[in-house]
Amino acid sequence: MSIGGVTSRSLRAFALTFVCGFSGSQAQAFQVLPKVSDVDRTLTKYSSNGTMSWVGQLGLQYAIPMLKGPVHEAITIRALGCASADGYELSCVTKENILRFRTILYGVRWPDDPPFSLSRSSPPRVRSCDANVTLRSTSQPRCWYALFKDAARLASQNRALSPAFGPGTYLLYRSHFGDLQFMHSMAAFDGESASETANEMKIWAKYLWGIATKRLDTTVFLRDLKVGDLGQHFPGDLTTVNLLSTGLPSLRQNLDEVAIGVLLHMVQDSFSRAHTDRADASGAGCPGMPSALAPGKIGEFHSYARQDGDLHDHQDTDNALGLQTIQERPTVIDVSSTFIALWREGADWGKVEPYFDCVFAISDGSKRATAGAYLKVK
Repeated sequence: MSIGGVTSRSLRAFALTFVCGFSGSQAQAFQVLPKVSDVDRTLTKYSSNGTMSWVGQLGLQYAIPMLKGPVHEAITIRALGCASADGYELSCVTKENILRFRTILYGVRWPDDPPFSLSRSSPPRVRSCDANVTLRSTSQPRCWYALFKDAARLASQNRALSPAFGPGTYLLYRSHFGDLQFMHSMAAFDGESASETANEMKIWAKYLWGIATKRLDTTVFLRDLKVGDLGQHFPGDLTTVNLLSTGLPSLRQNLDEVAIGVLLHMVQDSFSRAHTDRADASGAGCPGMPSALAPGKIGEFHSYARQDGDLHDHQDTDNALGLQTIQERPTVIDVSSTFIALWREGADWGKVEPYFDCVFAISDGSKRATAGAYLKVK
């Protein structure tokens, strides 16, 4: 079979080449498995780059699973009640479980791949980008990768003691390399204090908890929700519906599940050594929740801009997860399970906040962020 004069064999070869190149510089976080949806497949019929999008989706769907493990999914599904032995968490990632928890898992993937609209008045000068199609790695994979590489290049050149990207910049740039890195339990820039990072994470968690427990209106502008300084990050006419489900209206009835997934992502990333330096747990319980063990305190939050992507990714694999669940208590799964239990209970933020403070306790608020042991050597 051929498409536009290109044979299916050459398309498969191109897809594999594309994905191999794509996988070398993955986004920061415990690894997630990209999922091409029916929406993405349909969009290729309307995209001006339909053939190239189809090729990219072919690569994402078939090649990346062989190169990258669904670690966030494994942690989350295990925390939701799947029974598996420590070190064998990936056995929980079955088709049945993915379908059962699909909305929460979308939320877990969201910080790595947030959907957003490209500017129609000033679209990216990238041939593979179509401003009429919502950007996600699975809807416009080549465009996504081109923008990700551009963000990495610009962030590595940033020498200011401030985020490389902020409001007015594409969400992809901000969440991985700019002011929204707290979504991944990381500092916004080299030099940000641990107390600043922890404060931004707490505001983000409080907002997400309000959405997850349906205590906040999803149609109100984020700037008007009055949750800490959230409005400084989102000063425009953006609602929770816009933020979490742009281009995917079918999710809007279940934004509570999306929000708890987004929160779990941040919690889970804080246990990756490429994101934070955590001390060993002391064995003590969390104040007010003696049955919940306290993780080790965070000594430093790292920033991603000058990290080596390959060194970073090594800490975010299923091997790193297995070592953590076998050797440490509480594990990332234990902590995720406690947050899920509080969510299922419908607990208000007043009850959750002390546990959040316990999980994200820092040893020195003045400690400045660096790339840690993952600095890219030129």
